[in-house]
Amino acid sequence: MEGCDYEVFLSFRGPDTRTGFTDHLYIRLTDAGVRTYRDAEDLRVGEEIGPDLLGAIEQSKISIPIFSKSYASSKWCLKELAQMVECRKRKGQIIMPIFYHVEPSEVRYQTGGYGEALLEHENEKRVDDKSIRKWRAALNEVGRLKGWDIENVANRHEGQLVKELVTKVLSELKKAYLVVSDFLVGVDDYVKEVEGLLGTNTDDVKIVGIHGMGGIGKTTLAKVVYNKLSRDFADCCFLDDVRETSHSKGIVFVQNQLISNLSKKAHPGINSKDEGIMAIEERFSSKKVLILLDDVNEKDQLTALLGRRSCFGLGSRILITTRKVNVLREFGVKLTYLVGGLDPKRSLQLFSMHVFRSDHPPIEKMEQSREIVKIAEGLPLTLEVMGSTLSICGQRKEMWDDYLVKWKKGHIEGIGSKLKISYEELDSDQKQIFLDIACLFHEYDKNMAIYMWRDCGLCPIQNLEVLQLMSLIKIGEDNKLWMHDQLKDLGREIVSQESGGELDKQRRLWNHNDALEMLLRKKGNAKLEALCLQFKDWSEYRFTLEGFAALPKLRFLQVDSKHLSYERVDSFLSQATLLWHNMPFITSCTDCSLSENQLLPNLRWLSWHNFPRRILRLSKFSLSNLVILDFSGSRLTHDWDGWRHIKRAKKLKVLNLSECERLSKTPDFSGLLTLERLIIEGCHKLAEIDSSIGQLKHLEYLNLNNCQSLFHLPKELGTLPALTELILDNTSIVRLPDWWGIKNMESPHVHISLSSKAGDSLNCLTSLLQLSLNHTRITHLPDSIGALINLESLLLRECFSMERLPSSIRELRSLTELDLSDSGFIELPDSMESLENLKALKLFLLQKSVVSALPKLPESLTSLAIISNALTVDPDLSNLINLKLLLFIIMEPEISSESELVQVPMPRWIGKLSKLEVLTLGLPNITNLSPEFGALPYLKTLQLFSCCALERISQIPSTVTKLHIGRCPVLTTLDISYLKNLSELYVFGSPIEDLSERALSEDLLEWKISKDYGYDLAVTFGKMMCEQHGVDYLPSEYSILRELYKVQLHSHCLRALPKFLRYKFFFSLRRVFAIIFYLLRALHTL
Repeated sequence: MEGCDYEVFLSFRGPDTRTGFTDHLYIRLTDAGVRTYRDAEDLRVGEEIGPDLLGAIEQSKISIPIFSKSYASSKWCLKELAQMVECRKRKGQIIMPIFYHVEPSEVRYQTGGYGEALLEHENEKRVDDKSIRKWRAALNEVGRLKGWDIENVANRHEGQLVKELVTKVLSELKKAYLVVSDFLVGVDDYVKEVEGLLGTNTDDVKIVGIHGMGGIGKTTLAKVVYNKLSRDFADCCFLDDVRETSHSKGIVFVQNQLISNLSKKAHPGINSKDEGIMAIEERFSSKKVLILLDDVNEKDQLTALLGRRSCFGLGSRILITTRKVNVLREFGVKLTYLVGGLDPKRSLQLFSMHVFRSDHPPIEKMEQSREIVKIAEGLPLTLEVMGSTLSICGQRKEMWDDYLVKWKKGHIEGIGSKLKISYEELDSDQKQIFLDIACLFHEYDKNMAIYMWRDCGLCPIQNLEVLQLMSLIKIGEDNKLWMHDQLKDLGREIVSQESGGELDKQRRLWNHNDALEMLLRKKGNAKLEALCLQFKDWSEYRFTLEGFAALPKLRFLQVDSKHLSYERVDSFLSQATLLWHNMPFITSCTDCSLSENQLLPNLRWLSWHNFPRRILRLSKFSLSNLVILDFSGSRLTHDWDGWRHIKRAKKLKVLNLSECERLSKTPDFSGLLTLERLIIEGCHKLAEIDSSIGQLKHLEYLNLNNCQSLFHLPKELGTLPALTELILDNTSIVRLPDWWGIKNMESPHVHISLSSKAGDSLNCLTSLLQLSLNHTRITHLPDSIGALINLESLLLRECFSMERLPSSIRELRSLTELDLSDSGFIELPDSMESLENLKALKLFLLQKSVVSALPKLPESLTSLAIISNALTVDPDLSNLINLKLLLFIIMEPEISSESELVQVPMPRWIGKLSKLEVLTLGLPNITNLSPEFGALPYLKTLQLFSCCALERISQIPSTVTKLHIGRCPVLTTLDISYLKNLSELYVFGSPIEDLSERALSEDLLEWKISKDYGYDLAVTFGKMMCEQHGVDYLPSEYSILRELYKVQLHSHCLRALPKFLRYKFFFSLRRVFAIIFYLLRALHTL
């Protein structure tokens, strides 16, 4: 193989593992179709890494160093490792370390045999000091990464470790390939056809229904169209899985979602369908909106959510996806689009992407691949699942033949049978997790479910990888579990079939009505493992606790009574006694036959929103196996009697007290010593955190977001050795305690020092990976923050009172993300260059900022966003050779005479940023783009915003696919004829004359030209900038400045002015609105 063909590079010490572990791993990887480079380290000649070896490391997506006893004694191994680290920094290569009978700390800190080996290299004098330092740094960096430790595998079973590792490798390779390949095969043609139906240039309200069978790609198509159109709408709403949500939570819940999303604020809530219809019609009758309703299956759902067709403003666009075309007809939707299957060519391409990570099969697999594609009948979901199943089961011909036989049998029975074949290939643990997600955990946080699965012995980490690799589930960037509705239906059908359709024998009950019916029968269910209840009326509390006593295997209980007012729940006991005293209720007076600690002995997860603290006695429940407790939205206080019973939960890992509005102080945590996640988000009255939090030595995650009455943090919080994530956003914290400079609580005579190792038990919070202080009143960070040597993410967005960063920030060598957006900095430290692993930096210096010059930034940056109104010294960013995304906007200065208008060419250093993929420029003085700019080899998106002096664009890189130009008032010509890859063009507020709309419509997938620059177009441009740079907002000035663009400026009037006056006109308007903004800010403060 050529070096560029390799996907995985194995680095190992031959005498230690060549014929054992490494050989086993290599064979399993190659059998799975992974192109793996195995180096003959002990057969090399010479001292330098040759071009073949260098190419193998460079081109591999994943490197796997196998740290064995004598790994560090080999200079070749150390050179390979240093090259891997270089590739990780430069191109994001994944490193998966294996610690083979070696402690990770020995690698990281070069102790034991690793320390001795490095000393020998130093003493030989054949290696220079620079190389030794480089090797030590590489060992330190890779030693910190999460890897596989053979000592932690059950019974040190090497076969199990290899199996886990191969699964992880396949999963990462698939994710990387699909991201690069954009696997929406053939979707562009469909998108154009749907956009044609919507008619984007008309002002009437249009509704388009997209229909077709399950798994055909309706939602994928609708999402692509929705995402493209959303740029042109200020008010958008995407409602996922309307069918499931309306059945499980009620159509009123979905109506509330729609109203909240379009209003962009929490709203009091509606209580009936008719009230919801009326509210939607009244609130949005004049509002131009974009709505996507996904998977609708009843006309009543459309009536409840859309009311009359005319209830939305002119220009509104509504997309509906459904399997039932008659639903569209009954509602009167005249514009419909049938999604058909993929043709054979595209089917083969999609299948190949998932099984071979290529656009086409290898020659030896072509015949079998075509047979499989024929069976799938062009269904994208089926093709994806089939291909993914084969990708994990290997490339052997006999294996493929077996699957072909199975799929041909399922061909007669339909899509469900084909998908079920992949389900049947799972082991028992994987099937349990699959069914749990299908019935219960769709769109749940993965980490929460893992706690329960792990305690049930289901090995969730590896098994989730398998399910994801087989395309049976997906895990989003927000860590949410997701499953296609066709697969959800399959899972629920399997659960129902296992019980013969009898509720009393079903293992999972996800439908609230079925669950309540089962409880009221009083027959019990000895097999039931998961139960979901929802109380919409207080009278539904009419079953006894004995009903729970008949559910001995229940491990998951979710009860949602948040629709009931607190007053109705709290006063239930007295009302119930008066009204229905002859009926058994869920009250202590009727449950006295139950002994203490008896109910639900296998319960792992208890989630009860708006918990009825006066009705239900926790003393009746066995909490011995409880690992997750969620009482969010309840009226609990710190002195509630129930806390003493919760202390019996000796395995509790997660406690969620979000939105407990009466909680002014946290409870005593002294009995919850196993707690790992504590969520107290949105408790607006919380003013004090109990000092017992210092006893939670296993706590990893603490979320205090939006606790607005919290001004101080306890000093004991600084003693938590396991804490990795601390979220303090939207609190009233003014300063952080100097946790890292104070004496250690347990050993008062010992001080924390910046040189202490992270593994030192005396250190405070040195395990912290993320510290989030967005929108707080914090004035400064303590100098000792440099002790957080593991910190990866520091978020200081909208910290208006913070003026400086401490110089000790240079010690944060692990930092990868730093957000200083819209904060009050007046200077930045020179030490920022020392942040050698920093990948993403946001600098929105707009408030009282007087930062006139930027310090030198670290070359490790791959994403940089700068918006400033104070920079007077042009920055030199030529050292940022790894930069892929750059947003660089400078607000215009005040100009009083023509001589002050300094027109300059674009900074030449931009041409040196050879890895740039996305570039957004807003430089008021540049007159043209430099020749070097045209040579950027990877540039795909170019956005020019408020380049008020830009007269011409001489050369745009031919690789550009998206070109956005906004408010460039003197740019009159634009030649795009040579941009053969261009697919998207937006031009706003620029008097360009030579663009033919007819030619654009023929050559481009998406385009829009407007000489005006109104509010809607400003919103569109802002959204496009956010999309390209992965930011979720623009600085607050921009929301004010958008009002400027409501004034329509006729281009002929401006062109009649002298050039200098045109510049001054634009500059002055911007300055006026900047002054308005500052006045508004001052008034708000007062």
